[in-house]
Amino acid sequence: MEYKYITGKVLEITGSGWPDGTVLQEIYPDTSFVSGVENPKGMKMVPVIKDRKIYAKYIFEKSFEGGPGLVHGGILSTVLDDMMGYATFTQNLFCVTANLNVNFRAPSPVDKEFELYAWVKEVDGNKVYAESVIQSEDSIHVEADGLFINIGQDGARQYFSPEKQYP
Repeated sequence: MEYKYITGKVLEITGSGWPDGTVLQEIYPDTSFVSGVENPKGMKMVPVIKDRKIYAKYIFEKSFEGGPGLVHGGILSTVLDDMMGYATFTQNLFCVTANLNVNFRAPSPVDKEFELYAWVKEVDGNKVYAESVIQSEDSIHVEADGLFINIGQDGARQYFSPEKQYP
């Protein structure tokens, strides 16, 4: 697929423990708005690894509507930020978002199924560059790229549960 605002360059996933089909929903806190299984107001999205990328299928409900019949841009941005965060984690990095650029290419209707992809394109020291898209069939609705900063495992200890077994 051809991208307009992003490169589409995909970095290999590092280390073991990240095979295709790995469900990533358990990595972030259970209360996460996008993927938390225990957040009653959350989206409960289920991201998995597919072809070196983070992948999810999702139907945005009417409760996420902005303009009439369309998904709110803030919701779309939130989802792509979260997906890129998962992508940084598959590089065995503990990152926070420093910058997020979102380009809305086509309207995204509610109650329609979309495919979402995110991946890391480059790691430069503590800077991690990621990209993501929301698409349906052969049409890209939203493209985003982000700069993430690796705060390291020690910096992340206060946010990640020590009893979970991360790959």
